[in-house]
Amino acid sequence: MSEKKKMFSDSRWNDTSKPKIIGYRDITEEEEEKYSKMAQEFLRKKGVIKKDK
Repeated sequence: MSEKKKMFSDSRWNDTSKPKIIGYRDITEEEEEKYSKMAQEFLRKKGVIKKDK
């Protein structure tokens, strides 16, 4: 790397375009509840949230 060139000066590091949304789909309330419970169980196993009393 040349000493004159600044770090992170390449255009790929300074891209200001908006992100593209890919793979979006609506989910039902039942699915949302199911995934929420799965996430809470996982976080309890890892000790991130306390277990219910």
